[in-house]
Amino acid sequence: MATLSTAEKSFLKQLVNTVRRPLSLAWLLTVISTLIFVWQAWLLASLFSLWLTNYFNKIPLSTGIDSAWFIGLALCFVLRPLLNMGRELLSSRASLKVRSELRQSLLSTMATLGPNLRHFGSDGSISSQIIDQTDALDGFISRFSVQKNVTVTTPLILLIAVAWQSKFAAALLLMTAPLVPIFMILIGHLTAKKSAAQFSALSQLSGRFLDWIRGMPTLKRLQATSIAEQDLAISSEEYRRRTMDVLKIAFLNGAVLELLAALSIALVAVYLGFGLMGILPWDKGHVPVAYFGALFILLLAPEFYVPLRQLGADYHAKAEAEGAVQSLLPIIKAAQLSKGDSVGAFKVGSEKDTSPEDLSQAPIDLSQAFGLTITNVSIQTPIISEDSILSGDSIISDNSTEQHLSSAAEGTNIKGSDAHATDSLVKAVTYRTRLAPVSFELQPAERIALTGDSGSGKSSLLQAIMGFVDYQGTIQITLANSERIDIKQLPQQQLRQHMGYLAQQVALMPLTIAENLRLANPNATDQQLIDAL
Repeated sequence: MATLSTAEKSFLKQLVNTVRRPLSLAWLLTVISTLIFVWQAWLLASLFSLWLTNYFNKIPLSTGIDSAWFIGLALCFVLRPLLNMGRELLSSRASLKVRSELRQSLLSTMATLGPNLRHFGSDGSISSQIIDQTDALDGFISRFSVQKNVTVTTPLILLIAVAWQSKFAAALLLMTAPLVPIFMILIGHLTAKKSAAQFSALSQLSGRFLDWIRGMPTLKRLQATSIAEQDLAISSEEYRRRTMDVLKIAFLNGAVLELLAALSIALVAVYLGFGLMGILPWDKGHVPVAYFGALFILLLAPEFYVPLRQLGADYHAKAEAEGAVQSLLPIIKAAQLSKGDSVGAFKVGSEKDTSPEDLSQAPIDLSQAFGLTITNVSIQTPIISEDSILSGDSIISDNSTEQHLSSAAEGTNIKGSDAHATDSLVKAVTYRTRLAPVSFELQPAERIALTGDSGSGKSSLLQAIMGFVDYQGTIQITLANSERIDIKQLPQQQLRQHMGYLAQQVALMPLTIAENLRLANPNATDQQLIDAL
């Protein structure tokens, strides 16, 4: 899988930034839990080293034991689970908030795209993107976003505590620690590629299943249901195989990380054991670390690698999130292009996507019937020759190409080393007319019929009125008081609440006509339904 683009990285970062405060608090709870664990290790090491000393000196084991140690241990055993539970609660709620708001934003985006949404796949595929691929962000937000900070702070705190007793043992931990992220990255790249393919297969399977379900009455009449069964069986088997490939890599990664951590801990334990026996090759007859220090380090060493191993496991969640973002972002980009926004302008959740003009506008009453005035409305689609990407001896990169095309469409002048390439690019930009200039006026409650040859722009005009496509010219609504307002000055959400659009490719629910109509207004009377028809 290719590296994430700047827009995709920015989008992921924006998702995390919306819940930065609870995630930071979750990280702080982990830091406090680590400090408590160091205190717990100190208490246990003090207790057991004193017992060993008393045992070898043949004195009562309880000699010198402070009862406050047991109280401290009890507090540690109670506080650490509570802090960890608090972290999980904060991070899971943050993830739920982001995913819920993202789904709502995607639904709003779908409404913005309107008929253009069909370019992104079938209804089943899009449903899979909104449900399954949004859920794929859970691990990235709730675990990876916090764990990458924990992986820095927790080992650092433990390393300082180990160095307090033995600088050599701390050096051993420091030397073996980088092996974990190195193997994590090597295996994680392959996981990211497999995850992206997995999301693609899931979307295709969802779309295919929905298509077969919709066509089931026809298949039954043709006695061809066995074809659907065979096709779904083959698709399901392919999806199962892809799933096992991802799980196989995940288990392999976990096994490698566990092996590295076990070998590293064993290396520290061998050093401490030889030191206690005084048989270190370079320091025979000397005990570099006493009982207390050795026990203290051995208690801390396994915890030193836990954040690194956990990050390795959570790295798969990051790979899944990257695959999901690469699938979701094209829909968001398309909606932004239809509104003239940039990727960074995408708002997640409850943040309202309202332009400054909308904020300055007083609410307009559209409850009464209103008319439409269409003046010289035309729609043109830019066509760019692929050969124009090459200009002379220079090759324009993807990002540069997008900037040049944007500037060419706006008619701006570009200076500098890319000027020659841009001139060639501007000459190659042509436009296809989807709708020739048209003008007419529609009075309130008046009915008209749009007629014309196929491809003349009838549907395009309706899409322009609904705000689904960009256009040239003016479209105004005429209020009951004869006031005319440009349709671009109205919030799209408010406008669409009072306008209906029925495309050529209509999808009727398996309900009665009345029940289908009442999807828009559940409380509509029979007479209102007749009037609507």
